[in-house]
Amino acid sequence: MRYEELAPRIKRVYAQVRYLDDYHWELRDDRILGVHKKSNVNVVIDVADNKEHAEKLASNDVDGIHIIAVPDKSVFYVHNGAFILTYRYIKATLADINDHVVWSGFKVVERDGKLVQEDFYEYLGGALINHIKSNMLAGRDYILWQFYKCEECGKYVDIDALERHLKDHGIKHHEKSEERYEVFEINFRDGKVYDSVGDEVPKSQFSEEGLEFLNEVFSGSS
Repeated sequence: MRYEELAPRIKRVYAQVRYLDDYHWELRDDRILGVHKKSNVNVVIDVADNKEHAEKLASNDVDGIHIIAVPDKSVFYVHNGAFILTYRYIKATLADINDHVVWSGFKVVERDGKLVQEDFYEYLGGALINHIKSNMLAGRDYILWQFYKCEECGKYVDIDALERHLKDHGIKHHEKSEERYEVFEINFRDGKVYDSVGDEVPKSQFSEEGLEFLNEVFSGSS
């Protein structure tokens, strides 16, 4: 198939996303398939005739994030886990999705006789929907940050203080070949911290370094 043979509406939707270099795009007849380059999270974009058609498409099982574009103006809502939205909202939504795919750790593995760093990412889809519904902006209303649960004391340590914290336990940070983090939302609006499913993380669960970090972040946002 040649590009000229694609339906005009597919071309119009594709024109909204093709400059987003965080994704790799593939065009298949009536669908646009994307892959988030860093995390390999799949994005499936369907193009519907209208909102009713979109809601029928939303019932289909999709491997990844499902976006359904409609020609109607000023449409944006979530139905059956799929984003149903106006063409011109797609670019901003994909940028928001990219902001909610966060690095969450690494592991050094042997591959073909070489030692390779394998990276892990977490997609915070629930937080994304909440942020969109609440008109929250990253950096102003919240930030997403990596915290490590210490294997010695069970407290959460912010990623920047991990080496110092582990040293106090007699653990050599540079000897670690694997680290997995939990991604938390630091919410400036209510001064609280939430985990990836939206539950509050009590301050008592943070290490001394983690609390210092949170106090500094919250004081800087006021």
